[in-house]
Amino acid sequence: MPEERNAGKQGLVFLKSDHFDAETLWRRLDHDRDLLREVVAVFAVEAPQLLARIEEGIRGGSAGDVKRASHKLKGSLLQFAARAAVAAAQELEEKAENGLVAGAAPLLNRLRHEIDLLREGLNAMVCGPPDGQKVL
Repeated sequence: MPEERNAGKQGLVFLKSDHFDAETLWRRLDHDRDLLREVVAVFAVEAPQLLARIEEGIRGGSAGDVKRASHKLKGSLLQFAARAAVAAAQELEEKAENGLVAGAAPLLNRLRHEIDLLREGLNAMVCGPPDGQKVL
């Protein structure tokens, strides 16, 4: 059975995720569901754009483009405390910093996978029950 965690003042309970720290995110957003929705909506738009820039940079051999997009994406992922996705973005950024973008496609695929898992968890958090109710 998945482990459940209390998410703060409003008595919400979120399932523990291996892909991001819902409790930390909830505290960072001061338990504000509307702000959560806004942050997740911005991420839903920006993440695919940044992933596309990284892919284009890898294909074109542009380490600078890969580095910039990976860095920006890493910053977005940090706000969600998404450790595995942050690590993948950091690794891409470091490869690009060293001019090693050839062969980085598997790492990009790993990053995409981690972001997909993160988005599933975020969507579940956003679409959870009304404030004050518990998820069991």
